[in-house]
Parts: sequence; structure tokens; C-alpha cells
Amino acid sequence: MSQVIGSMLFLALLLAIGVAFFRGPVRADYRRYGRLRTHTGLAEWVMILAIFASPYLFNPPCWPFVWSCPSSGPAWSRVAGLMLIVVGALLSFGSMAWLGLKRSTGLQVTTVFESGLYRWTRNPQVLFGMGMILGVVCLWPSLLALLWLFVTFGVFHAMVLTEEEHLARIHGPAYLDYCRRVPRYVGRGASG
Repeated sequence: MSQVIGSMLFLALLLAIGVAFFRGPVRADYRRYGRLRTHTGLAEWVMILAIFASPYLFNPPCWPFVWSCPSSGPAWSRVAGLMLIVVGALLSFGSMAWLGLKRSTGLQVTTVFESGLYRWTRNPQVLFGMGMILGVVCLWPSLLALLWLFVTFGVFHAMVLTEEEHLARIHGPAYLDYCRRVPRYVGRGASG
């Protein structure tokens, strides 16, 4: 029971730190320098890695090795989980590759990028990254895994809001028009 409470406290702390980080230092760098400074960018990667490493707190010790690890979910849940992880990884990393490393990290923001998956969602890497996490939740369902899903979305949403604010400042009407036409995540109408 104490491991569950400790994991819950860690996830709550991760959410608080993540939101404060993206709405604080990251936002300040964008406003002051028009980009992320090196140490802020590195801290952003550490934050994202901490989020993705969190299941080590509550999933079985063998969890990354799906084929050798028992699942507490039914067969359909394991199949759905594996599909979500594979498709999510391909589309999330594929969209970042399509966007390019410099654009993905905010170093090249000369134009509003509207091709590929970015025609249907402004944040395919986040959307499909969340799909990967949902896949892990399907493979090893638990209250802590579900909490991890919500914590991750909360931190990523804070990151998205901060980036959108920065892009609106840089691109002005062109970005705002893009936001009106393309939803932040999914849906018919634009969000944001």
C-alpha cells in the first residue's frame, strides 16, 4: 500500500513540476529570447523522460518486454494495447521526423507548418504519444496507470499551451488562422 501512495505522490509532484516548468521557465525563455535556451531545452527532455519512465514505479518489473511479462488485462486489451503502442510510436515519431528536428525543438519557426498530419491536428506528436501511453495502460490496467495517463496529458497540455502562445506571437494572423482551421488535438472545430 505504501508503494501505491508513494507512486501517487510522485505522479502528483511530476504534474505540478511539469505544469510549473512549462508555464514558468519555458514560457519565460520564449518571451525573452524567442527560443529555448540550452539548459531549458535539456530540462524539457529530462521532464519528458521522467514522464515516460514513470511506469517503472507501478507496472510489473518486466513491463517494457511485453512478450515475457504477464498482463492483468484480457486478451483484447493486450492486442489493443500493442496496436496503440505501435501505431502511436510510428505516428508520433513520424510526425516529429516530418516536422524536422529544428522545428520540433523550436529552433526553426519561420513559417506555419501545415502538411502531413499537421493538416488534421496541430499536435500529432502529443496526440499519438498519448496513444502509446494509453496502450501501456491497456496492457497493464491499474488505477496508477490511469493516473499516469492523466498526469502525462496535463504536463503535455501545459507544454502545448506554452508553445501555441509562442507561435501566435511569432506568426500572428497566419498562426491564428491555422488554429481556427485545425484542432489542437482532435475534433471538427478548432480548439484553443
